[in-house]
Amino acid sequence: MNVKLQNRQNYDQDLPEVLEIPIVPAGSILKGSLRQYSGNQAYIYRDTPITYDEIHEQAWRFANALRELGIGRGMTVSVHMPTCPQYLAAYYGIILSGAAYSPVNPYLPAGDLKFQLNDSDTVAVVTHETSAAALADILGDTRVRHVIMTGDSEMYGNGSPAEVPDGWHSFAALKRQASDREFDAGIDPENDLVHIAYTGGTTGSPKGVMITHANLVSNIAQIAAWTAGCLPVLDEDGALRFVAAEQDPDNYREKYLIPLGEEVRLSPSPLFHITGGIGMIVSPMAQGATTILPDRFVPSQFLGLIEKYGVSSINGAPAMWNALLNTPNIHTYDFSTIRNVSSGAAPLSQKEMGQLKSLFPNARVGEGYGLTEATASVAGSVCLAGGIHKLGTVGLPTFNTELKIVAIGDEEGTPLPQGESGEICIRGPQVMKGYYKKPEETAATLRDGWLHTGDIGQIDEDGYLSIVGRKKEMLIYNGYNVYPVRIEEVLVSHPAVQNAVVIGKPDEKAGEIPKAFVIKKEGAGLSEKELLAYVNERVVHYSKVRELEFVDQFPMTAAGKISKVQLKKMEFGNA
Repeated sequence: MNVKLQNRQNYDQDLPEVLEIPIVPAGSILKGSLRQYSGNQAYIYRDTPITYDEIHEQAWRFANALRELGIGRGMTVSVHMPTCPQYLAAYYGIILSGAAYSPVNPYLPAGDLKFQLNDSDTVAVVTHETSAAALADILGDTRVRHVIMTGDSEMYGNGSPAEVPDGWHSFAALKRQASDREFDAGIDPENDLVHIAYTGGTTGSPKGVMITHANLVSNIAQIAAWTAGCLPVLDEDGALRFVAAEQDPDNYREKYLIPLGEEVRLSPSPLFHITGGIGMIVSPMAQGATTILPDRFVPSQFLGLIEKYGVSSINGAPAMWNALLNTPNIHTYDFSTIRNVSSGAAPLSQKEMGQLKSLFPNARVGEGYGLTEATASVAGSVCLAGGIHKLGTVGLPTFNTELKIVAIGDEEGTPLPQGESGEICIRGPQVMKGYYKKPEETAATLRDGWLHTGDIGQIDEDGYLSIVGRKKEMLIYNGYNVYPVRIEEVLVSHPAVQNAVVIGKPDEKAGEIPKAFVIKKEGAGLSEKELLAYVNERVVHYSKVRELEFVDQFPMTAAGKISKVQLKKMEFGNA
């Protein structure tokens, strides 16, 4: 792909305009990381460090165990467990074996769990003792042949095997009995699947997104180049390493806030979500980071981990930032080590952006944009020192990536002029192969090589992307297109508002009316009438909030997003 960069001054001059990315299996990243960072701490879980060497060994043991079970290329293995160290060996073992990894939310209802296992043609499931009962209840209605169970007693490496039901396998026992030798699984990087990751299913059933090995390697290379000025280097034995393009160490440190191999990363995203999978499993390994694995997101504990381990990089979604910013005694923590704060999943309000910059004074605070159908990352705030940061945007497209904005419903895909709102379309090596067993949906989403995202955005005169909202979330009031995110931005700017969501409520006369759900700050004496007056003075006439309701909390997704789908179901009985 020959994609020339816009605004070259915002990209590292030591990097080429077009990245040359090797077409290799994703396991090459694991091999390269061991070569560069052997002996280093890759992860810390409950104060226990896990080295790059341990992950490499355990991954190959599990890959060999799967092979002995007859599992390999063309098959799907699902991982149905919460964040834990065993997840790392399971993930890498699956992709090394040649099988496709499919993450499953361990808290899925029975019907959704059964659907995903069947739809993905899963032949084996790796589960945890805390989620095993839910799996056992629906197992007879699936085509799963092998269940591999782990538990807290195993932790990592050679812990004591968990007690497993008859007919199931112990994760620890399988690895103990297997070899740690490397083997060639015969993977075709451009065609073989590395991930089948399911979308949230905002309409209809969830869809399995097919990500190839080449997709994943490309996106990891794009992320490494964007965030740390790195180039991929393929060794003769197939190890893929990432090295800084800037050879002078002092110059390199001036360019990037967090040099390669020195990052301490923390994220609230569970590993079964795409943000956790890419951002906590693959990307940090490629860049030599030490990643802190939290059991779950508890604001006070999360802040404590930052201080305890001298975390340098954190990422999350607006709902997480909102919770952190409202944590009691937040200003008593030491955040001096934080150098990078990245927000994604949904637009961040200017109010929250300002609060984060104040809270983390030594950090670059920015936003990024990505989606499951593009592996993970598409665009991001400029990481290079001296680059231009534009408030309210998600930055520039990463290397080898093209963006265009088209009118909603435009089948021709004609780009709109700069500054106009429309559907965001993406073309690049990270774009999915398609939806699993759904050719019609694939054809509707992938047109002439362009991924039609369903997200609404704008591109300004300098190429910076702004997210306006979701096409499915846009409501039509008396013929006018109304984007909820614009109204939400105004609502949360009120000093007494903690968080706000706007959805379209069906209306016989207008079609839909904007209805706001608002969480007030503790002790705030704000009335509905006062807030309606505040917001409606600050928006165009057709975007005025017609109904407003104060609530205590919002339904959330596993990715840390507010679930507008669930909110609509609760409010109106349908999505």
